[in-house]
Amino acid sequence: MREFSPTNTMASTVLSRLALYTVLFAWIILGLSIQFLTQDTWSSISIVQYFLSMEESGVRFRALILLAPFALTVISYLINERAKLFQETLLVEEELRSLFKELVHAFANALDAKSPWTMGHSERVSSFALAIAKEMQFNEQDMEMLKIGSLLHDIGKLGTYDDILEKTDPLTEKEWELIRMHPTKGADILKPIGQLQKVIPIIKYHHERFDGKGYPEGLQGNDIPLLARILCLADSFDAMTADRPYKRAMGREQAFVHVKEKTGTRFDPDVVKAFLRIYDTSNS
Repeated sequence: MREFSPTNTMASTVLSRLALYTVLFAWIILGLSIQFLTQDTWSSISIVQYFLSMEESGVRFRALILLAPFALTVISYLINERAKLFQETLLVEEELRSLFKELVHAFANALDAKSPWTMGHSERVSSFALAIAKEMQFNEQDMEMLKIGSLLHDIGKLGTYDDILEKTDPLTEKEWELIRMHPTKGADILKPIGQLQKVIPIIKYHHERFDGKGYPEGLQGNDIPLLARILCLADSFDAMTADRPYKRAMGREQAFVHVKEKTGTRFDPDVVKAFLRIYDTSNS
């Protein structure tokens, strides 16, 4: 996206006005030259008489010479002011967009900081997901939505008890029910934010499985949004290769084997193919 600065805006405004005044000056000189080249005399008296003349041609010419530059000046001023306002609006929008991105990153870091086990998780998941989407040739807008969804995919865990997330023993069925609620809670948290409506399905359905045995709604196959399918694999792979209170991390090669085994059941085959093209170098 093109960047604007107040200095560039001011410089362009000054240059455009200077160019206008130059054109207007040239207009006046040209008009006077044409008029007096058709007269018999160039004396100052004839010039004064011409401008004081009430003949129709003289009045029309004076009106053209005097009013046209004035009208053009007013029009140019309005155009410059509108352009200036537009550029200032772009600056404000760019600053707000930058602030929003920084807040998303800060929020993701705050979520990950809830536990030493999840430190950096959201950033890593985002990196995996974006690499897959790029390999699958997604457009820039979808990539941006996926990035935000990846960074905020665990926002629903704000409503999950910390002692459950830190538990080393197997979870009870009731505790699993609470864990399974976090995608829906995340969607509910973001629902009031109009700009994130396209992100909500990514977060809500990133724990759905390709075979329909996931949660929260048991969606299957292509009924699951494709960006959510990508996030599912990225999130799962990072969880496999990172230590948790209840398990030790898998090695990357073991994780690749697990991903391949779960192709078509847990994971979308097309997403797996793109992922393995990027990261699995064991067959190269």
